[in-house]
Formats: sequence, C-alpha cells, structure tokens
Amino acid sequence: MPSKTQNPPLKSLQISGLPPEYHHQKSLKLQMLISCRTFSICIRFLGRQGRVKEALCLFKEMESKFDCKPDNLVYNNLLYVLCKKESSGQFIDAAILIFRMIGSPDTYSYSNILVGLCKFGRFETALEVFRDMGCASLAPTRTAINVLIGDLCLLSAKEGAIGKIRVKDARRPYTILVPNVCSNTGAILPATEVFWATYDLGLLPSTFVIKQLLSELCRLGKMEEALKLLKVIEERKLRFVEESYTIVIQCLCERHQVEEVSHLFGRILSQGFNPKLVVYNAIICMLCKMGSMDRAERVFKIMNKKRCLPDNVTYTALIHAFGVARNWEAAYSLLVEMLGLGWFPHFHTYNLVDNLLREHGRVDLSIKLEGKIEAQMLHKHCKLGQLEAAYEKLRSMLEKGICPPIYIREAFEHAFGKTGKLKIARELLNKIDEIIYKTEETGLKGSDQLCP
Repeated sequence: MPSKTQNPPLKSLQISGLPPEYHHQKSLKLQMLISCRTFSICIRFLGRQGRVKEALCLFKEMESKFDCKPDNLVYNNLLYVLCKKESSGQFIDAAILIFRMIGSPDTYSYSNILVGLCKFGRFETALEVFRDMGCASLAPTRTAINVLIGDLCLLSAKEGAIGKIRVKDARRPYTILVPNVCSNTGAILPATEVFWATYDLGLLPSTFVIKQLLSELCRLGKMEEALKLLKVIEERKLRFVEESYTIVIQCLCERHQVEEVSHLFGRILSQGFNPKLVVYNAIICMLCKMGSMDRAERVFKIMNKKRCLPDNVTYTALIHAFGVARNWEAAYSLLVEMLGLGWFPHFHTYNLVDNLLREHGRVDLSIKLEGKIEAQMLHKHCKLGQLEAAYEKLRSMLEKGICPPIYIREAFEHAFGKTGKLKIARELLNKIDEIIYKTEETGLKGSDQLCP
C-alpha cells in the first residue's frame, strides 16, 4: 500500500527559487499566527503531564521569541499548573510573582492562587489575596472557598491539639504530652471572616465545609458565631440542618446553657424533626447533673412519645440522678425497665439502687433485683457462647435458690445443645425442675426468689 504523505515541519518548508528573505518573512508571519489560546492549551497540557518546568519555560519564551503577549487565559492556565498540578511547592513563589504580573486578575486568577497558597501553607498571603479580591468586587470559585475555609478550620484544630515531645536528657528517655503551640494562632477568626464575606456575595461553601466550620466554632466555645451560622443554615433550608442542630445542642449541653438548649430543642420539635438519641442523651445528662429532674423526666417522656429508644447512657444518667435525690422508687423502676430492654447496668449503678432499697427497708425488692441481674448475666453468657461461665453462673444462682425465667432456660439449653453438651446442661436443668416442684408443694409459688 502506498504510504501516507506527511507534512514536513515548518522549518523544513522550502520553496525552490525563492530568496532567503522570503522564508524569514514567512516564518515571522507563522509566529504571528500563534494565538494566546494556543499557548494556554500547550501550558495546560504540559502541566497535566507533570512537565511543569517546560510549561514555565514556554510561558517565558512566548513574548520574547513569538512576540505574543500573554492574556488572562494564559496566566490562569499557568497558575492552574503551578498551584493545582504541582505538588512539591518549589514553584509557589514563582506563581505569586506571575500573579502580580497580571494587569487585571479575574475570578480564576484569584481562585487559582488562593488554592495554591492554602495548599502550601501560605495562609497570611492567601488572606491578603482574598481581601484584595473583595476590593476588586470579585467572588472566588466555590472550590477556592472550600479550600480556604476548610484549611483554616484544620489549622485551628491543630492549634488546640496535643503534641508529643520526647525527653532525651534523662537517664531513661520518656515522652510527655504538651499543647501544640502553633505560630499561626486564631485561624478560626479569618475562617469566619471569609465565610461571611462570601455569604454577602451570595456564595456558600460545600456542606462538608460548613459542618467543619460549625463544629470548630462549637469546639472553641464561640457559641454566638455558631448560633449565627446555624440560623443561616436554617434559613437556607440546607439538607443538613438537623445534623447542625445536633452539633450545636451537644455543645450547649456541655456548657450547661439550659435556656439556649431549651429554645433550640423547641425549634427542632416545632419543625417536625425527630431528634436523634445523642440529642436526648445530651439534654437529659445535662439536666440530671444540674438536678433539674422535672425537666429531665419531661424530656424522657417526649423521647418515648417520639419512639426513640433509650440506651444505657439514658437510664444510667436518670438512675444516678434519682439516687442522689434519694428517690428509690423511681431509681428502682428505671433499673427494672432497663433490664427489661436488655441493657446491663454498671456495677456502681446497681450498687446505688441496691443500697437505696436496703436503706428504705425493701429487702424483698433488693433480692428480686439481684435475681434479675443474675438472670441477665446468665443470658449474656449464653448468647456469647461462654458455656463455662454460663454453667457456673446458673449453678451459683441455684445455690442461692434463684431460678432464671423460662426464656433464659431455653437459651441455656440451646447454647449447650449446639455444641453437643446437652447432657451437662440437663444436670442443672433437672435441679430447676426439682426446685419448682418443691416450691409448688410448699406453697411458695410466686415467691420473689423462686420462679414458677
């Protein structure tokens, strides 16, 4: 097959019979035909290929060799390469110089340099550029805003972090924890400044960045700014408004700001939201610590009405608060309810209620409570397949004259049956039958210690 003819390069184009001056003029005309758009495409392509130095070299030669003055499109693509595609940081100073060369920077010029400055930790310069942008009445891109606010929030979080220092000038070197002292302090203040400046321009960052800013404001205890930001989220009806309420309420509860919590909780309910368990737990724990048991009980009733199941934290907080108030009836009732839902109390919680019952002469309820605790522990061992522990627990229960409920006996039998050890389980189960038979004979059916 005949080979395809290839166009020779420009330098090799020679037309016989023409003088050299003609070729020189032709070359100049071809150079003049190369537009800024062509250079911008080449620079962007070289940057994406990782050939940053070649892109920078092409930019420097376009005016001297090709008599083509760069426009904003060329500048923006070069800043894109130096700030977004280059990862070593060795060209960030060159990027700043090139940015200063632009006569009238546009949105993309500012946005590219902002991303690069944040990427390499030049936050002070980034804030100066952002303020210059505001003076020029230009709004940055959403990507630039996300990077600037997000990185400032991360810097603020690092300022309050705990760092490790290795002490070597000792006989035995050791490590100590110290606050991480950063030279750039107060990063949350410029972050909020950037947010409100862009908000005035009608631009909001992404959901993730707004939550990041809100969480950092709450962590630092800047509740006035946090509530102001929450109001914006509520007015804009953003999809994470319920999650934002959760963040703010948890922080307010930690600071025992009861009235603010009550107001926000009422707003959640009035808007038809179903608060999460963490919200109820935070409010109930705060009220219990402050001794406001009437309010805590009201929140607990709302929780049940909204069909939000309480957990171990909920019951423990209420039981301990009633224990401090010496209200044995409420504490005992909640502990029994807790056991009925399958939550196992901490030893201190059980010990508190048991002491209360004995102080008020309710030994019968104390014995009954002990039986319920023992049965719950036995059921837990059976579910986890801890056969040896389950066997010892049931044996000790029977020695005390305590019979587990029928469903726990069935769980015990099933656990041993699965492993082919049903014969061992039958020895204890037969003893239960004997206890039940004796109970019925002696008329003790219905005793708190023995089960029918």
